[in-house]
Amino acid sequence: MTQQLIIDRDLVFGGASRHTANIGGRPSNENQVVYYDDFKSKAIDATNDYTFEVVNSGSATVTVPHMLTLTTGAADNDDAEFAMGVEWYGKYNAVMEVRFRMDDVDKSAINVGFNDAQAEDSADEIAIMSTGAGTITSSATNCALFFYDTDDTSATLNAIAVNSDTDGTTHTTSSGATDGQMFTVRVELVDNGTTADAVFYANNSGIEIDPQRDIIGFEAAAVPRATALCPYIALINHKSGNGETMDIDYIKLWQDRY
Repeated sequence: MTQQLIIDRDLVFGGASRHTANIGGRPSNENQVVYYDDFKSKAIDATNDYTFEVVNSGSATVTVPHMLTLTTGAADNDDAEFAMGVEWYGKYNAVMEVRFRMDDVDKSAINVGFNDAQAEDSADEIAIMSTGAGTITSSATNCALFFYDTDDTSATLNAIAVNSDTDGTTHTTSSGATDGQMFTVRVELVDNGTTADAVFYANNSGIEIDPQRDIIGFEAAAVPRATALCPYIALINHKSGNGETMDIDYIKLWQDRY
């Protein structure tokens, strides 16, 4: 008799069990590499855990309550790029989920997802930007990420993949943004044996992703399966005259063990 209980939906704990320990033994993400940061430390470790690059000036700081705050310089196109190691792969079905908010949506552009570079080589650019009316400017060679750009005439939160310098379809959430509004997004890479597909999920309620409710797009052959990618979050200032900020509540990552 098997000792496995297969659950195809959700196991929900109610009543007092919502707030007390209710699982015996050691829960495990079997055969997976898992990373989670709720940004509860005193400072960002830019030597061992993260990389951070800016144009002109900017900062990445831990703010209360438990958030990472990215800040740009005050000039137009000053940007801040925050990333982890280039060690996440489509062939290992890498997934990234982030909860965040923008503090000045009509003067900012952001990227959240997987990129093949921790920072773009050209100054005044992040991986994906818009020049208006849905026109995309891609600095990335390979990426799968969400982007928002106030320079787009119909600025909404969108997702896109770039495979070997070829832009994929723009998947729109049809969701604009207001200052301080929480979003949760997930980029899921799926190995198909030849390349890696991407599934994009998002909600504007700031709650954890529900794959059945929050799916907004699927991109076949989104990125090369064997190309190393990094978790990447970027913010760029668009003509505000002040430093722009973006707050990240948490970042979750997992992929199959090598």
